[in-house]
Amino acid sequence: MSKLPSKLHPDYQDEFFLNLDRILVPIGGRPFECTGLELAFYIAHEYGSHLDLLHIGTDPCTNISGYLKKLAKFEVEHDLIVRKSKNVSKAIIDYWIEKKHNLVIMSGRRRPTIFDKMTIPSISNSVIPHIETEVLQVFPPTMKKVSSKLKNIAVLLPYSHRDPFLLRWASAIAAPQKGAKVKVYHIAQVPETVPLKGAAKEKVIKKEEKLFKEYIEEFSKIFGQIIQPRFILGHRILSSLESISKKDEPDLVIIGRTKETNLWQKITKSLSSKIRDKLLSPGVCIHHMR
Repeated sequence: MSKLPSKLHPDYQDEFFLNLDRILVPIGGRPFECTGLELAFYIAHEYGSHLDLLHIGTDPCTNISGYLKKLAKFEVEHDLIVRKSKNVSKAIIDYWIEKKHNLVIMSGRRRPTIFDKMTIPSISNSVIPHIETEVLQVFPPTMKKVSSKLKNIAVLLPYSHRDPFLLRWASAIAAPQKGAKVKVYHIAQVPETVPLKGAAKEKVIKKEEKLFKEYIEEFSKIFGQIIQPRFILGHRILSSLESISKKDEPDLVIIGRTKETNLWQKITKSLSSKIRDKLLSPGVCIHHMR
């Protein structure tokens, strides 16, 4: 069964969100970056942040220019910075070192096959380990056209110290959009020997579900955001994701990941990456914590 921490979340008025004044968003001018750019505008609108849109190379293509015009209604302060460099990853890292943004939002390209992973370099994966702050890595959907909105947002809640961040990102994305919905999922892992149908009646499961719903209700009151709790029983996390990707059909799924600190973590595939590769229809936002 899932282990509940003694305290589910720290003080919501923490220093990070109070000082979220500048956000770095590297852009290359590719269509798949539009989801990440839209997410950046929503967060900047909610927290009054200034966006630094960094392009390494020549001027960005018309895809980005057109998207900026579309999102101009949010009246978010932003600058487009263009710098020339043959090493894109190093140029992004150097710019962050220069300005010390307290949030970086990077778009990741979907690379579904081994051949794609071998032939298409990942700039975001080259940059993230060297950025000493929070990073949101955004992947667009692959099974449908890129949505022009992010109104149906799902959060996978692991019961950890990153919970307040995941919930706040979802609230910030939903807040500027009329009719946006946030659904928060917690998957209670049940031993293989216990039938799922019978497990729902167990006292320990009922208690866990009650605490989970109380947690979400408290968060909803604090932020004035209606959040719908979804409590799921499953033997395995990955197989339990079908109820998220098929039934509710979110536009974006938000999950968390701790940055790698040792060689083993770097060479093994993380749970967040496995979840990302399984959820092909919605967009996926991975929050990398220090």
